[in-house]
Amino acid sequence: MIPSKLIVTRLPLDRLWDEDVDIPAQRERYLSRPLLHEMLRQCSVEFYVADIGSPLRRVDVAHCYEFWKSEAAKNIVDDPEAGFRLEDYPGQFAYIASEWSGEIHTPIVLLEKHH
Repeated sequence: MIPSKLIVTRLPLDRLWDEDVDIPAQRERYLSRPLLHEMLRQCSVEFYVADIGSPLRRVDVAHCYEFWKSEAAKNIVDDPEAGFRLEDYPGQFAYIASEWSGEIHTPIVLLEKHH
């Protein structure tokens, strides 16, 4: 199937894709809000947002800080293994964040949306 036609059908994702191909990267670790904040202090990242029923959405590196401040920062789950309540987050949705690495130039952070 053409990657641009793929939609997210389950979480967690086991691969990433863009409009043309699979991205040669794999999940390295989950990120808490403080870890992700520190990562963003060191470098720009490419965010991908996975929302069941929608295509995988890429947030361009040029907009990563704007996206972080306007939407992502307040909705990151610090410890997904401890559980979380959606009503504790603005808009009643939360992101589980993870860092991906591989044959990529810019660090990738996947945000898996729960609502």
